[in-house]
Amino acid sequence: MKHNCYLYAGFCCVASLFSASLASCDSIYDDLPECRTEHRLSFEYDYNMKFADAFPAEVNSISVWAFDKQGKPVWKTRQSGDALREKGFFVDLPLQPGVYDFVAWGGLKETPAFSLPTESPSAMTDLSLSLKLKDATKAGDAPSLFSNEKFEGVYHALLRDVEITYNPNADEVQDVRLDLMKDTKYVKVLLQNLDGTEMRKEDLSVYITADNSELAYDNAVVVGTPEFRYEPWMVTEGVTQAPGDESADVTSVSSILSELSTSRLMAGSKSVLNVVRNSDGHKIISIPFIDYLLLVKGNYRPMSNQEYLDRQDEYSLTFFIDKNYNWYSQIGIYINSWHVVPKQDTPLH
Repeated sequence: MKHNCYLYAGFCCVASLFSASLASCDSIYDDLPECRTEHRLSFEYDYNMKFADAFPAEVNSISVWAFDKQGKPVWKTRQSGDALREKGFFVDLPLQPGVYDFVAWGGLKETPAFSLPTESPSAMTDLSLSLKLKDATKAGDAPSLFSNEKFEGVYHALLRDVEITYNPNADEVQDVRLDLMKDTKYVKVLLQNLDGTEMRKEDLSVYITADNSELAYDNAVVVGTPEFRYEPWMVTEGVTQAPGDESADVTSVSSILSELSTSRLMAGSKSVLNVVRNSDGHKIISIPFIDYLLLVKGNYRPMSNQEYLDRQDEYSLTFFIDKNYNWYSQIGIYINSWHVVPKQDTPLH
């Protein structure tokens, strides 16, 4: 009998331990810790020509809104400062279980030339981004609206149908990542005269006509916005000495550099790059801006036209000007250091 009692007691202990091991975090045992599910929002910007995450190095501020499946805003946050520089930066997501859409705009704090209609939207469609345009009379057929501001980086992300879940039986972390796209572009237009004639920045004007002043919540360029022009925020001139040919030791090179900022560039848009001779208003250069940028796309890894325009955030175009302030098109153009010679059987200016 005594031996049987020991066996029974041992069986009870084993059964008790087995039952405790099966108990979940929401067990009836009060002394067990609760299971906890953490939800974290992280960010990445590798949609660039380096195919590497540049978020910590480039993005200085970020605003995010979450919307439920009825399209109602349920949460927002704005982050900026040194915290964004930290490796593994994330934001806690205090959301209930459900399915959500997220919209993010980055860099607006550093680029006041862009504005949102509201910081407290009633729907995602309220989060469209507009470029503040100035109005001035312009000679010739150039649009009167213009922008001549220097843009810092502006970034966008949209993530739909994110399911937030909770697991009552285990500790776990649910990560939600927003992949950003950079919308702002830096454009350099260099005009060079190789025959020694000195050019002055007052003699030539550079501008780009476009109609991309408004970006919708999904980052699409809003159709039907007025045409305007991007003007340089900086124009510099200079004369340098470069090695000459066998008949001359040096050659004087006169240059005018125009620096411009633009919003998102779209394949198929009708943007035009213009260079005007101010003495008589004649356009010595008037070319389809996007088409010419895409001429060098094949020198990079295969991608669609739009992907190339979105990944590339800096463009450099060099034109050569003769002594009469005309484009010497036979030499061609250097676009991002690649040499392009346009067809000579069609009018170029």
